[in-house]
Amino acid sequence: MTRSRRSAALIAVAALVLFAAACSGDTTILSGESPTDLGITVTGTGEAAAPPDMATLDLGIEVAASSVADARERAAQAAARLIASVKANGVADRDIQTRAIAVQPQYDYSRSGPPVITGYTVQNDLTVRVRDLDRLGRVIDDALAAAGDAARLNSLQLGFSKQDDLLETARKNAVTDARRRAETFAAAAGVRVGDVLAITETAAGGPVPLGLPAGRSAADTATPVEVGESTVTVTVSVRFAIEQ
Repeated sequence: MTRSRRSAALIAVAALVLFAAACSGDTTILSGESPTDLGITVTGTGEAAAPPDMATLDLGIEVAASSVADARERAAQAAARLIASVKANGVADRDIQTRAIAVQPQYDYSRSGPPVITGYTVQNDLTVRVRDLDRLGRVIDDALAAAGDAARLNSLQLGFSKQDDLLETARKNAVTDARRRAETFAAAAGVRVGDVLAITETAAGGPVPLGLPAGRSAADTATPVEVGESTVTVTVSVRFAIEQ
């Protein structure tokens, strides 16, 4: 018998042995091309929390008028007052950014026939980062007062100017959580968790924006902002080898 035929025969015998064992009713055979084909894949989530050190405001101007020129002019004046206000409160130029400017017609749909344009709305949205949180309430109040009824405060997000250390802690906690889950599954299956075969970071999330109502007059009580703690969350997918 040639060497190739002997090899084929041995493979066939091995296959029959595996098939018989698998059919015995009380044994499960897990096979693959290599030992790394056996494994447990789990998802782990880790968090890290700390007091935030900055805030991001989504501020806007919205003005309606009968003509584009009038709406644009009034919106430009309100935006200029708002920007001057946040700068007067110590916000640097690099922390003020125009996010969007839009001009939209307003229609009257109440009449028969095609809708009729009755005016125009101009919007000017700004992103403002406040790094001195002790002045955050004042920045908000003064900006809204400066822009008047045209002012909009769409959201506020508390976060971190540098969150690398928090992300590192959250990632470690996520891998620890994944191993704990894998060991639970492995113990239930009667096997042991082996080496890590692969790690994939599936999500890394920062603080969630908070919606805030727009508009307070300067005579009202100052807007209170409680900083508290913000949490960074990381989710990873980890594949562990199985040790029989």
